[in-house]
Amino acid sequence: MACVSSHYLVSNNVFGADDSFSANGEISSLVFGMSPSTNTVNMSSVEKFILSGYWSLVTDKGKIANFTSEFYTGPVNGANNHTHQLANLRVEGDRPVQLSSEGSIQIAGLTDIKTNGKNAWSDVPTTISISNGRTISIDIADNGTQRHFMGQPIYGLVKDLKIQ
Repeated sequence: MACVSSHYLVSNNVFGADDSFSANGEISSLVFGMSPSTNTVNMSSVEKFILSGYWSLVTDKGKIANFTSEFYTGPVNGANNHTHQLANLRVEGDRPVQLSSEGSIQIAGLTDIKTNGKNAWSDVPTTISISNGRTISIDIADNGTQRHFMGQPIYGLVKDLKIQ
């Protein structure tokens, strides 16, 4: 695959679109204990879960070389805290992975998810979206995790983005 010669800016650094890059950052998200189809929410009474951790993505020549994420999860009252590990991202089909000239990408694939380091769910449909080289959204299929993330994406920030 050839490089695209357009450029974008992240943290005052200029980059060009490419099919070999690495990115990493922090998970910093809040999941509400409700169905995503709920129209009205009482913010004072809805259960809230904090997600905090890190993520990392490496691509090489249009292929996923590595994707990992580990984050702490627990209700705001501190009870039943646990960790999740996401790994082994496999892209559906043989589609190449390439960052756009704006620093954006959407990757649909399958991941394996652990809870407290133990296998919990395998081959879970997952969509990872990086927007403008600044934010990440990890959308994990609700039916693949027994509604564990309540159909809500996990959000975070891009700390570092490097063209290889």
